[in-house]
Amino acid sequence: MLRKILAAGLISVVFGSIIFLFWQQELQYVLPTPIPTDYTVVPVNQLLDITDQNIAPQSKPRLYHFFKPGCPCSRFNVKHFNSLRKTYQDQIDFIVVVPEGSDYFSSIEYFDEGLQITEDKGLLLAHEFGVYATPQAVIVSTDQKLYYRGNYNKARYCTDPGSNFAQMALDSLLANRHPPEFGLLSTVSYGCGLSDDNFKLWKLSL
Repeated sequence: MLRKILAAGLISVVFGSIIFLFWQQELQYVLPTPIPTDYTVVPVNQLLDITDQNIAPQSKPRLYHFFKPGCPCSRFNVKHFNSLRKTYQDQIDFIVVVPEGSDYFSSIEYFDEGLQITEDKGLLLAHEFGVYATPQAVIVSTDQKLYYRGNYNKARYCTDPGSNFAQMALDSLLANRHPPEFGLLSTVSYGCGLSDDNFKLWKLSL
């Protein structure tokens, strides 16, 4: 009898662990990323206040890639991001933005040598751009206006060329067209949320 109880308990622990891991690595990312209660939408074409000239657009527009090394969705997206950089690097500057609290140094190994990587202290850049999850792309024109903010594709692991939103936005910008409107598929975030504690810091600094 005791053996049956122990066996049942062991099976329960094993199944519970499997369910937990499945939730942690997969299931939680099926749903949209929860929006922080103090989140503020930053509209397209808004003039941004990027005071650090080391990360602000200069002679070329800039794509800010929000990356979190501990996020499965961010890691899956690396190949696509690196491909975009190789294709557009002569016309667009690229920078990786790692939220404060993530492992900055482990982020370096995911990207090509020479790519600028910055740690977003206090999530100030995320707040300025209206980003609350990773992976996300933000494209800023040379006059420091928001041109695009959103997903790279319509779902976390989607590779459909027909919904490569960030790539289509780059093409639109380089063709001197108005910012494209892709709808909710491009703006509703699926991935890993940024730290709620850091979002609270924004309120204190406003």
